Amino acid sequence: MEKISVIKYQTLKKLKNLNINCEWQKSDTNETSIIIVNANHIRNIIEFFKRESDVKFDILLSVSSVDFPEHFEVSYHLLDSVFKNQIIIKASLSKENPTIESIAGIYSAANWHERENYDLMGIKFKNHPNLKRILLTDNWQGHPLRKDYVQDDERLIWNQR
Repeated sequence: MEKISVIKYQTLKKLKNLNINCEWQKSDTNETSIIIVNANHIRNIIEFFKRESDVKFDILLSVSSVDFPEHFEVSYHLLDSVFKNQIIIKASLSKENPTIESIAGIYSAANWHERENYDLMGIKFKNHPNLKRILLTDNWQGHPLRKDYVQDDERLIWNQR
């Protein structure tokens, strides 16, 4: 059995004992594991991979989001700086209420990443220490990276799709 398979099996067993159900997928490159988790468990699973896992994922590389037709998806890219393993943890959010727990208390780097996702995609991060716009002005209407965003500012006419 490959080392990653042993770690995967042990990790899934520990997560199941914590009542965290998830789906483990291989990426196209086969170098990064992708873990799909219910959004309600995001804080617990992120904390698990940082503190309790056999392989400590001590670096948050990014928090990103995608606007799919039926839902939003938030992805957390984590790195283990010792063994150079990477994982991506994904959670789906409803279009009606795109809200997920903040992980800024676990990884300080998440602070700005979550603010950027809030600003450009409108995803709300519960219990974030300072959830406000970071790139756009406070009076900006809407979230420009959403597929349903309507650009009606005449000053930006050059930027129409």
